[in-house]
Amino acid sequence: MPPEGVPLSPSGKLLTDDEIMRLVQLFVKNGVNKVRLTGGEPLLRPNLVSLVQSISDTLAMSNNVSSDDMQSGLVGITTNGISLSRQIDGLVDAGLTGVNISFFRNKYGSVRVGPDGTGGSRIKINFVVMKGFNDDELSDFVRMADEQFGGDVDIADEGMPLERIGDGPNDTTKWWRVKTQGLEDPERKARIGFITSMSEHFCSSCNRLRITADGKIKVCLFGSNEKEVSLRDIMRNHQNEDFKLQEEELGNVIHAAVQRKTFSLGGHDSAENIAKAANNR
Repeated sequence: MPPEGVPLSPSGKLLTDDEIMRLVQLFVKNGVNKVRLTGGEPLLRPNLVSLVQSISDTLAMSNNVSSDDMQSGLVGITTNGISLSRQIDGLVDAGLTGVNISFFRNKYGSVRVGPDGTGGSRIKINFVVMKGFNDDELSDFVRMADEQFGGDVDIADEGMPLERIGDGPNDTTKWWRVKTQGLEDPERKARIGFITSMSEHFCSSCNRLRITADGKIKVCLFGSNEKEVSLRDIMRNHQNEDFKLQEEELGNVIHAAVQRKTFSLGGHDSAENIAKAANNR
């Protein structure tokens, strides 16, 4: 976020809670079993607790949630964490199961996510490593995961020897943990993940779909804006149509968007081409 801030979208262009729930119900009906609210900043939504409750209830009533899949039925948020301590109890009671907290610098200070640093939900720390800016703070972030969030990570003075651990079939993260000196514990909780979208992409196994705050569907984070289709406009421009007909149209549009998904990196093939496409928007 630049110091001067960024232009905010008018609230009338953003999806309402009812529109979000219509899309959640449609996706869940077609097999989706995990929902994450990102941003902007989801904690700014005035009715976030009731929205999380509705999403959690929808997932719980579906046949998509499996007790054998730890990721199944997840309702998560991605946040900068600034106001999380004021809302975490209500969110967890409403069904929140995961919190991703995004930082650029560890020097910004700690984030309290609930009483005694816990909130009853799984916690991940997102850390974008940038050479010459924060790459010297990676060890500090691992220590924070250990000390504040109940992990089990040992940091050696000479560095952090890592060992590879297993990934899920659709993980976008390659998981590691700090290797201990002769005291291996398979139940260790703290993990370190690397998202290698440029150096070793995972596009062939990625099953994520994104809906922007203003209702456009993105089948790939790197996809071109001109390929995005507004689901919001379909819902608002055809309000007088039969509900089932509108749901069928939404389903057809989503299916067509998924079918157009390219093999890798939104069809750009390389980081350089992604940058060029961004400069031309």
